[in-house]
Amino acid sequence: MTPDMADSRPPIYQVIGPGLMIVAATYGLARYSYGLFLPRFASEFDISRDILGLIASGSYAGYVAATLFGSWISSLVGPRLPIVLGGGLATLGILIVATAGSPWTLSIGIVIAGASPGLSYPPLSDAVMRLVPRDRQNRAYATINAGTSLGVILAGPLALWAGGEWRLAWIGFAVFAVMATFWNLVTMPAGRYGGPRAPLPRLRWNWFVKPQSYRLLAAAILLGLVTSVYWTFAVDLIVSTGELAGSPWPMRWFSLTPDAHPQVFWILIGLSGLAGALAGDLVTVFGVRLAFRTAAMGIALAMGALAIAPTNAIILLGSAILFGSMFILATGTLGIWSVHVFQDRPSAGFGATFLLISLGQLVSPAVSGFAAVDHGLAPVFYMTSLLSISLVFLVPRVNIRSMAR
Repeated sequence: MTPDMADSRPPIYQVIGPGLMIVAATYGLARYSYGLFLPRFASEFDISRDILGLIASGSYAGYVAATLFGSWISSLVGPRLPIVLGGGLATLGILIVATAGSPWTLSIGIVIAGASPGLSYPPLSDAVMRLVPRDRQNRAYATINAGTSLGVILAGPLALWAGGEWRLAWIGFAVFAVMATFWNLVTMPAGRYGGPRAPLPRLRWNWFVKPQSYRLLAAAILLGLVTSVYWTFAVDLIVSTGELAGSPWPMRWFSLTPDAHPQVFWILIGLSGLAGALAGDLVTVFGVRLAFRTAAMGIALAMGALAIAPTNAIILLGSAILFGSMFILATGTLGIWSVHVFQDRPSAGFGATFLLISLGQLVSPAVSGFAAVDHGLAPVFYMTSLLSISLVFLVPRVNIRSMAR
């Protein structure tokens, strides 16, 4: 990049702001809010836990397809179009859920909404690489990645406000998605990364799967397998115990009824996830190895604690805080790692990494749902916690500290 091009860069907040908003809309609201409302969907539409797991897996399948398209089109036309398409898809899916009158309509809405971040998220890596100075790219990307937590935070209060009228909350989600989409429409750059005549490496199998990427891709699949169980079934585990009302929940200080406890739990996941915005600084100081190992052990502990004591208020609070912060740290670290490995086509490599996370997420909810029908949710969380520990062995051999070599 020439000095003149660097001088023409917009202020960094014009990249972080819209990026944060679109991630909040597509990931935090359109994709992950399904887990918060899962018990209500089960009751209103009379859906069993195994079918609920299949619906969740369907949303991840949509994400896989959208990621392939989003990564490809971003390399051709630049970040703006796929990001805006993702925001539009999120709005459409959310509105279908809000107006669903049958399990089939609900399922279609969840799948469409869940696919939306596959379009909008990978191109954000191109925008960061293009518009943010190299020494600030880690921080910018990690802050944008924390948009997931912002969306989770917004979902909780909207669910509390809507009460039994859950459809009103989803209409609120759609309004937020429209605003986020418009901001990106007027802010994000068009034109492919590196300029119209820059040569692009062909996306062959051996471009993705190479010695530098083995551990990254394996870690991505495994992270998807373990974390989707928490996102999909954590609230269901809490609600299904039937004993939460008798627990000494600290939120009684705010005069919240027991029905509000799942929403408070969800808000805490989001609030703690904002700490994941520090992932870029942590990687810069300590490197990917320590950051990812810390995240893996935190996720394992959060899942195991919830399985052991789903009715203990303090443990529930601790699990929410730990999972929220460590999930964002893990995904932020993987994003920085992926752009380092695939620098010649960052959105393609970034998209491939998150595609593999979603392949793990695609399988896990369906399998967990069927297992929970036979054995209960607590054993599923125990086993997933143990599986999470294996992530610590997949860190890179070289301690990466930057998105750039």
